[in-house]
Amino acid sequence: LSKTFQDAVAITRKLRMRYLWIDSLCIIQGDEADWQRESSTMGKMYSRSFLNM
Repeated sequence: LSKTFQDAVAITRKLRMRYLWIDSLCIIQGDEADWQRESSTMGKMYSRSFLNM
């Protein structure tokens, strides 16, 4: 993982959060079908999140 993602994981753990969504890891890059399916839920993910980094 990149330093940025490692920092996000560390912050998530320090805050005792259960989930971390990193769209570039959670959506298969280069897969148009996966992008179409998953990107349609991104608004919901971000609007219902506790914290956006």
